[in-house]
Amino acid sequence: MSLTLVAAAKALHSNPPKRAVTAEQEKQILDFLIDRARFVFREKESFSYDEVNAVFRAGSDELVDARRRLDALRAIRKSKNFEPLAVSFKRIRKILEKAAIPAGEAQQVSLALFENDAERSLHASMQAAVPRVNEHKRAGRYKDALEAIAALRPEIDKFFEQVMVMAEREEVRKNRLALLSELLREFTTIADFSEMGGEGRS
Repeated sequence: MSLTLVAAAKALHSNPPKRAVTAEQEKQILDFLIDRARFVFREKESFSYDEVNAVFRAGSDELVDARRRLDALRAIRKSKNFEPLAVSFKRIRKILEKAAIPAGEAQQVSLALFENDAERSLHASMQAAVPRVNEHKRAGRYKDALEAIAALRPEIDKFFEQVMVMAEREEVRKNRLALLSELLREFTTIADFSEMGGEGRS
């Protein structure tokens, strides 16, 4: 079923119908195909609702590839770092939404505005992880990529234990929000952990 949907979606792009199709109509067709794929993954392939949401929110619309991401997500979900990390990502998304920081938009992070070792450590860990995650992603090693992301959990935990995101100084507050925005943007391209089960802390 999913392969059929992939073929249909590709055919729509490569062989446009002779009858004129508006951009909105094309979007509706593709949305329908993706919605059917979500149903197949949940009801026929037995992936959980939040696993499917996490993968598709990350922007996966090539369905064979989505299946590989789902398999990797299911495997990494069993690790000790996963559920606490999912809670942290939920918290990050809520903080950014409350601060009206546009999702997925690059924010400038200034190292000179760091006041706490925990934020410096998180930033350094993120910078070290990005090339590893991207390399695994390009090679289709999604489980390895997700494991590299999950390994950030101690630094993220330390950040929230020691750093007040909404600092009084505006420039420091904006810099910390930019750091969290970068974290979310860089590490939710395979699966968006903030979609996973569990209640975030306020």
